[in-house]
Amino acid sequence: MSASTVEHPTGRVRRGSARVRLLQAMMALDDHRSVQEHSVDELAAIAGVAKGSVYYQFGSKENLVRQMLVHGAEELQRIMDEHDDGGDVATMRASLTAQIRAAFAFLRQYPSFTGLVAYALARRRDDESQQLRSEKEAIVSLLTDRLARLDAARVAEGLAEAASSSARLEITATALLSAAVTLSIDQHTTHADWSEEDCVQALVAMSAGGLG
Repeated sequence: MSASTVEHPTGRVRRGSARVRLLQAMMALDDHRSVQEHSVDELAAIAGVAKGSVYYQFGSKENLVRQMLVHGAEELQRIMDEHDDGGDVATMRASLTAQIRAAFAFLRQYPSFTGLVAYALARRRDDESQQLRSEKEAIVSLLTDRLARLDAARVAEGLAEAASSSARLEITATALLSAAVTLSIDQHTTHADWSEEDCVQALVAMSAGGLG
């Protein structure tokens, strides 16, 4: 993932409590507006920091939005890594299920971050920012790696005749991320009757079906 320490006119800024509070507050925004639609005054008030902290930590609102995506992607990797276990196919399947469950809970907890990922997924490659593209690709790469390891274990145990192609794994990973984001948003805004576990199991079935 990209480094989350940022450059701004006063020099290189290290992580600090105000910075983390701002990022976490931005990721958790849930008032049907994107983070880009909030003023700096609103963002500072929501995070409980001085307006000057936004500019000191990030230099601009635009950079805050970019770093929110970086921070969220790093946190998503961290929680998935906590459930990442090797071993036989059964262990790896259980591990992948746990990772998907933790990732979906994360997306539900941080609707503004989830909306930003949805925005990144919908952008054309030639008009999205480099930051959006790199963080989107980092999340897809993380999912592709998990699927590839499970696929390799299936082949090694004779449960599959040949490994899935790298292109197919990447397509499955992209579809899995898109589905997770869409389900999270839809459950939150339209289908409160959908249980989180049912959504998770649908994503697990999709991941299994994407392997050869």
